[in-house]
Amino acid sequence: MFFDEDLLRIRRRSLLRLAAAGGLALPGMPLAGRALAAAVPDRTFRITMVLGRGESDNEFGFKDYLARRGLKVDYTIRNTGGDNGKLPGIIEEIKDTRPDLIYSWGTPQTRGLLGPFDGADPRKYVTDIPVVFTFVAAPVDAKIVPDLGHPGRNVTGTIHIAPIAVQLNTIQAYRPIKRLGVVYNPQERNSVLTIEGLRTESALRGLELIEEPVPLNDRGEPISAAVPDALGRVAKRGAEVLYIGPDTFIAFHNRSVVAAEALRLRLPTFSVTELIVRTDKAMLALASSAYGIGRFTAFKAAQILLDGVKPADIPVETLKRFSVIINMATVRALEYYPPIGLLNFAEIIES
Repeated sequence: MFFDEDLLRIRRRSLLRLAAAGGLALPGMPLAGRALAAAVPDRTFRITMVLGRGESDNEFGFKDYLARRGLKVDYTIRNTGGDNGKLPGIIEEIKDTRPDLIYSWGTPQTRGLLGPFDGADPRKYVTDIPVVFTFVAAPVDAKIVPDLGHPGRNVTGTIHIAPIAVQLNTIQAYRPIKRLGVVYNPQERNSVLTIEGLRTESALRGLELIEEPVPLNDRGEPISAAVPDALGRVAKRGAEVLYIGPDTFIAFHNRSVVAAEALRLRLPTFSVTELIVRTDKAMLALASSAYGIGRFTAFKAAQILLDGVKPADIPVETLKRFSVIINMATVRALEYYPPIGLLNFAEIIES
């Protein structure tokens, strides 16, 4: 690879900003949430897990952490499959069975279980059983908690994505761009909030944000069959990189289509979660390990179950480190090579 001196200087500055912002998994950076040993009671705890897409590394990390701490746990798994119409029945079951703790994955499930912090009707929502959430990108904006440092209600949890400024630092460290494209589900609160953040940060950097919301059907649901056309419009409008945000519809349910169509369009992809890069050949991610996030969420659960700390007093946090993940098979297919400096600390996938 050959780059002119100006481009090399831009990339070096971007890499330094990225590292300074805490957006890289650099050697020696401590992991958050290291637990001290605590006495484990001789009892079996009951935890209900409310999921939106089945068990994954998040849940495996959660279970593994508690098992290593010596907790005996009886898990009940309830999966909405992305259909929040199932939540009222799940809530009714939870109120009847009264588990010791609820584990909730994702913004729609968590908001549907708890209700907004300024209007949670106890007849409709769960308000008196401890909840830990994960894979919620913006818990304050989604009105799950009023404050990250002091949740103030019977819930705490973990955030899985890096700040948007750090995400854009990563993209610019890979290669400076002028136009960033994004296809998103306008019905997902996470996605709408992310778009708002991208607009603000892109404007500060002089980037053009090319937005394409997925069309909705007559029931107000996003249309999966419309995703390829939306991607085509982003590419036609001149996007240099496709941004894949914390959007369950795009980054999980339709990830194979998104990654394959972007590759066909020769559109490089950046994701804020790791799965689409690891399994579907998206090109680049800045992400915390899903397994690690699951363990960190379990650390907070242990504070509640073992240490007797109230969820209202446990800060909502993210891990203090993120990994840059590059799928080299996709890089070679696109001939869109990263700078050597980024390769020095990125995790490389060859598949």
